Amino acid sequence: MQNNSIRKSRVILHPSNQPSGNSYQANNYSVVSFQIAKQYGFLDTSTLRLNGEFYLEDNNGDLPKNQSWIGGGGGAPPPADPANGATVNNSVGISSLFEEVNCSTLNNRNIENVRNYNRYLATCRPLMNSSLEINNGVGLEDPMQCDKSILNARTANVKVKFSVPIEIGLFDSPQSPYLNISEKGFHGLMLDILLCRGEQAVQPYIYYQGVKPADKVLINAQNSPFSYNIKNLTLSYNLINPGEKAWREMPSSGALTYNTVSSLHSTLLSSNQTVNLRFGASAVSSVVHSIIPSVDVNNITKDSLAIKPPTKESAGTQVKAQVNQIQVMRAGVLYPYNFPLDSEAQTNQGLDNASVQAKIMKPYLNSVSLYRNRYNKFCPLTNIGLNTKNSLAGGTPDPLSDQSDPNSVFGLGVPLGVDAQATSYSNREYALQVKSELDDVLANSLFTYARVKNVASYSPAGISVIE
Repeated sequence: MQNNSIRKSRVILHPSNQPSGNSYQANNYSVVSFQIAKQYGFLDTSTLRLNGEFYLEDNNGDLPKNQSWIGGGGGAPPPADPANGATVNNSVGISSLFEEVNCSTLNNRNIENVRNYNRYLATCRPLMNSSLEINNGVGLEDPMQCDKSILNARTANVKVKFSVPIEIGLFDSPQSPYLNISEKGFHGLMLDILLCRGEQAVQPYIYYQGVKPADKVLINAQNSPFSYNIKNLTLSYNLINPGEKAWREMPSSGALTYNTVSSLHSTLLSSNQTVNLRFGASAVSSVVHSIIPSVDVNNITKDSLAIKPPTKESAGTQVKAQVNQIQVMRAGVLYPYNFPLDSEAQTNQGLDNASVQAKIMKPYLNSVSLYRNRYNKFCPLTNIGLNTKNSLAGGTPDPLSDQSDPNSVFGLGVPLGVDAQATSYSNREYALQVKSELDDVLANSLFTYARVKNVASYSPAGISVIE
């Protein structure tokens, strides 16, 4: 009976490139590597976690001194302090430090490479988390992730421990939630995590004096450039062994299906611009885009992971450049929608962010929901293109200090398939046409993430990606 029993064990790995002091920083030891050895068993991807300790410090080694407001929400800001105003993005939390994640086999076969990984999470997470989940679920494993920037900033005043998932496509594949890391599968894995620049991860925190965009105030640390540190890192997961009899009956060669995330970068500048992209993939499930002014991407005085509409300059300040219409095409033909996605009527109401641009935002929401990860609930507290002082439709206003930050998100995207259905772009171009109020002055970065289904063949000799 013992030979047929399923056994589960907990595996904890230390980095293969662990530095002296066990501390990683953007400017010193910026790559974290883990070697998952070939083992007779299945890696349970739902239990995979990166664990460690996180803190911010200035040039003197001191922690931030982020302060609350006099009188709570809506009150006066605190006096200026050189150490007040340093944290990380509260939607992404600790994962905002990770710029790139690469996964390969031990014999150097590349499986997946996700560039701008932190922005990929920033693009998707706001649509898949409710405030309740963030504060009482996700926040338990990542204390830097919460629904208010001021809470996140106060947490940054101390050293915190974290245990966060690695949410690349390979570890989020419904078709194969258990990865065979033996010679009858991936032959072991190598996981490399590249840390981002400090200017991208560290940011001011945000204080809202009201529920309108004009009520938003950024609090910057004045004289102390803060940097981040993560130390005592480990990688943990559950290993499932099906038993000797079941193992002998498994084929030694075959094919397996898994997901990957492909990332691309483009620029938006003009009022009517078409961006052509080549995915080179035969099964694309969805495409999602996020936008940010290029000057904000690695700017320590801005939120480098903000998800917002295109921006233009007016009288020396950044203002919203409304998106009026988008068209999505495949090989020059409108697809998957055979009509333009036009929301100009919502932008011309004369009110500041008065109405959701439903025709544009709903496909974006649907493109994210296809990811089917563990953040699988939509919540009315998640503001999609709409700033509101009410916690729920028809509800009474909560005190501003108790509300989630009225931080609207804006993105573009289209769903292209569900489950076994997907769209081939192996020899076809994907095109996105954006009609907006941009005026050829301020460049906006357009980040694109395509969800791709891949097939790999395995044998005792190794593994190779077929498509």
